[in-house]
Amino acid sequence: MSMNPPSPSLSDIRELAHIEDAKHLVEQVIPSEQRLSDDVWSRYSPKYVLLGLKACLAIYVASDGKIVPREFQMKATLSLLAGDDSLVDVGTGYGKTFCMILPSLLFPHEISLVISPLKHLQALQLLEFEKYHIAAVSINEDTPKDAALWKVSI
Repeated sequence: MSMNPPSPSLSDIRELAHIEDAKHLVEQVIPSEQRLSDDVWSRYSPKYVLLGLKACLAIYVASDGKIVPREFQMKATLSLLAGDDSLVDVGTGYGKTFCMILPSLLFPHEISLVISPLKHLQALQLLEFEKYHIAAVSINEDTPKDAALWKVSI
């Protein structure tokens, strides 16, 4: 009876510093049929391949093995991490929120600003962030005038 190796922690994933280590861990942890193809990675520099592999591992581990980013999610996430503009034009329910969650999983001490046009969408995104233990707050006209809300601690 073969046993699967234990999943790495998010801290272990964040500390990966070499592509080969990240590739090896992806091969150990993520089933081959769920991984992004090698073609996806061929267009990126080594720095962004490493970030992308870490993002794949992070969401896979954080979702208890249920989620691996799709190609469009990875492309958008790496664009955001590079500081580039990114436009993701896919329908409702396709996973655009993961493009915002992935950087937060990799860099938990950074602050991200997400602008959502609808209060209902804000509420759904908050729930999604909370599912992955990412601190988030929705600020809109219904937000109480509470000074404590504006204190940021990292």
